[in-house]
Order: sequence, then structure tokens, then C-alpha cells
Amino acid sequence: MIEIDGRNLALADIAAVADGASVHLAPDALIRMAGSQESAIATASRRPVYGRSTGVGANRTVALAEADGGDPHGLKLLRSHAVDAGKPLDRRTVRALLVVRLSQLAAGGSGINPAIAVALSELINSDTVPEIREFGGIGTADLQALAGTALTMLGERAPLGGGGAQRSVEGWATADALPFISSSALTIAQAVLAHQELSGLLRNAASVAALSFVAMSGNPEAISPAVAAAADTPAVAEMVDTLRGLVEGSGEPSRIQDPYCLRTLPQIFGSQAEELAALGTLLSRLVTAGNENPLVHGSTSDGSNDVAHHGLFQMTNLARRADALQLAIGAACATHLRRIDLLCDPNYTGLQPFLAEDGTGQSGVMMLEYVAAAAVGRIRANAQPASLQTVVLSLGAEEDASFASLAAAQLQSTAEALATVTAVELVCASRALRLQGRRTAEFSSARMRAMMEAGFTLPSEVTDRDLRGDVEQAHELIRAAH
Repeated sequence: MIEIDGRNLALADIAAVADGASVHLAPDALIRMAGSQESAIATASRRPVYGRSTGVGANRTVALAEADGGDPHGLKLLRSHAVDAGKPLDRRTVRALLVVRLSQLAAGGSGINPAIAVALSELINSDTVPEIREFGGIGTADLQALAGTALTMLGERAPLGGGGAQRSVEGWATADALPFISSSALTIAQAVLAHQELSGLLRNAASVAALSFVAMSGNPEAISPAVAAAADTPAVAEMVDTLRGLVEGSGEPSRIQDPYCLRTLPQIFGSQAEELAALGTLLSRLVTAGNENPLVHGSTSDGSNDVAHHGLFQMTNLARRADALQLAIGAACATHLRRIDLLCDPNYTGLQPFLAEDGTGQSGVMMLEYVAAAAVGRIRANAQPASLQTVVLSLGAEEDASFASLAAAQLQSTAEALATVTAVELVCASRALRLQGRRTAEFSSARMRAMMEAGFTLPSEVTDRDLRGDVEQAHELIRAAH
């Protein structure tokens, strides 16, 4: 059970809810939301409030007047904003969206009726997942995704997987419509899931690279304490020390200077770790930040109630951080491919070409290079900065967009592709080490031994055969903790 208090929510807890964990709204969060609702009502009684007493977008100057006997404006707003398109997102991503929005609402800056947050928590715990499609958000709030969620809660839209629509809330006041949908919760959720996937994957990718380093008798001078002291960033220095510990006991080097794919491992993985940490810090803030527009602040108890109309919903920093991590991963792809290439080279391993059984022309792991290169193509395409995109919408009322939504989706795609590249390297490095007769007992690092043992669980047969199963098994291995 994950408690949602609107103050702290670990990124790992979001992933846990995405995987099926239930949630509980803290009592303090309910009190905070009730106070925010009172403050919003008090403010709206004395001045216009966007989306509460006015229209939205280019209609922001239009004062709202409820028609007698008709549906409330808030319900119309939800219906009109719920349109999306493309493929439905997976259940895990949508559950992450729901818990991120719940956490943001619990922060108490929206002015929403606390009963809606309670209904949202019940939606999560019932595993009733709205059907959200891929195209809709542009990094200025995921209006379509959250409006569609509201329609699911109202029983107007069937959930993911079909079945009858089930009502979880009775009605929806106009004052609660925009406060519910004014959030980039989907974009943040996708970025969180990508971050959590990459946190384990990049760690394991460094361990796999260390296996390759050993299989090719790399020169440990490139990861000596002197190099750590001269490193340009603390993250690179830390990676020098990490890699040195991993390969300790690897034996004598074969070269004075290694190819870049071995010699620059600290820069490769250190820069990725640095950008991953920066993204994690930002996401930790965003899952409890008051990015709603307008932002309710103050208190009715001291008469300071008010709202702030702002632009914090423009996820510029998130787009930039995701782009920076994408670039760090994309820039390393040449070295990933080069290590796989050199593992196939007898001059670096002392084995048969392509790690084949013998020299009779067998192809061995030759085609795995192509698989890795195809995945690298995806990563490099994703690394084109999404934050450079822009658009003008709503009759010119909204003249820019961060496209953080695109950056987050690209980051998820990159994580999947990087897992494939790393899986291919694990297959090749493990086969090389096995053929060389290396043993896990040679290494003092428990992390190195664990990755080597994992690699040695892959099939040992080296005659030409279908390697799809090997890659699939390796894919699962590098996504686990070692």
C-alpha cells in the first residue's frame, strides 16, 4: 500500500503502483485539499478565475453562465477535451498517470473537491484503467488524457479492455473540471517509468561493458585512481572507480591503448549517470508540485486566499532533461556497436571470427550486430531534441509548446531499444568469456560475478543456430538487478 500525502512520493513507488500496488490517501492530504477548495471558492467570489468562471484557451475572456436545465459547463469541457488518437497506451503507463495526478491533487494547489481525489484513488485500487491513446498532449498539460479519465469515472467511456462503463463519481461540477485536467501527469508518468527502467538498465549495461573489457583484455590504466582524480565531473570520477572495481582480477592487458569503446567507458556511463540523476531530481519535484493553472494558494482562515495564473504547466525543463539523457545515451551508441564488433574479431579475443565454433565459415553471432544496429537506429532517431519543437494553437492564445510529451515517449522507446543493444552485447561477451575459459571466481566484485554468472546461464552451444531465444533471455537478464 502506497500512501499518497501530496508531499513526498518516491519514483519507485510510482513504478510499484504501475505494477499493481494499491494506494491510500493520507488524512492530511484530504484536509489540505478541502482548504484549497474553500480558498478557490472564496477567490472566485471576488474576481474572475480561469476555467472556473471563464472559458479556457482563446475563450479565456468569456464569462461562464450556466444554462438552465442543460449539462453544466464543466461536463461539456470534459467531453470536448477528451479526444485523443493513435494506439492505446498500456495499462502500466495509465496506472502511473493516475497515481501521479492523485499525488499532485493531494498537494492542495488545485482547489478541487476532495471527493474526486478519493474517487481517483478508488479507481486505481479497483484497477479500472481508462483507455488513453498516444496522441493528444504537446507538453502543455495532458488535457485529453485526464479528460478521458474523467469520462471513465463518470461512466461515459468504457475502460481499457472494454466491458461496461462504470460510474465512480456522481456528476462533475464546473469548478472541478479544469482543476482535474490541468496537469502533465501522463508526460511525467511516462518519464518516471522510463527513468526507473533506465536506472537499472544503465547500471547493468556498465557491468556488461566490463565483461567485454575483460573478454578483450582491456588496459585498466584507463580506469586508474589517477584518471579518476583528473576526471571532469564527479559522475565520471565515480564511474572510473566503479569500473576499476568491476574488472579487478581481469589479468594482463593486451594493448598500451585500447579502442575508444573500452578506453572511454567512464565518460560514457558517467555522463549517462549524471543526466539520469538530474532527471530524477526534477521528476521527484514534479510529482508533488503545484503545476495546476490556476494555482490556488493562501488560506481562508487568514483571508489570504487567492489564485495565481501562470505557465508552470509548460514542461520546458522536463523536455530539456529528457533530451539531455537521450543525447547521452545516443552519443554512446557508436561505442556499444564497436564493442560488439570487436568481440567478433579474433585480434581482440583470440577466438574464431564472430565467436563461431571453428574456422569453416560459420557465421556465429554475426547477425547479432545487425540486430544491435537496428536498435541503435531507433535510439539515435529518438535523440533528436524534442524540446526544439513548437506550435501555435487556440487562435494564437497558446503560442508555444515544450513537447515534453514527445520527449517522454521517446525516452521510453529508447529504454526498450537500449535493452536490446545491451542484451546483444551480453550474449557476445558471455560467449567469448566462456570460450576463453574464464571463471567468475577470478573477480573480487560481487556485481561482476553476478553479471558473469547471469551471462553463463545463456545457451552454451556455439554451432550456427537460431539466436532469437538467446537475445530474449539476455533481454530479461539485463533488465533484472545484478
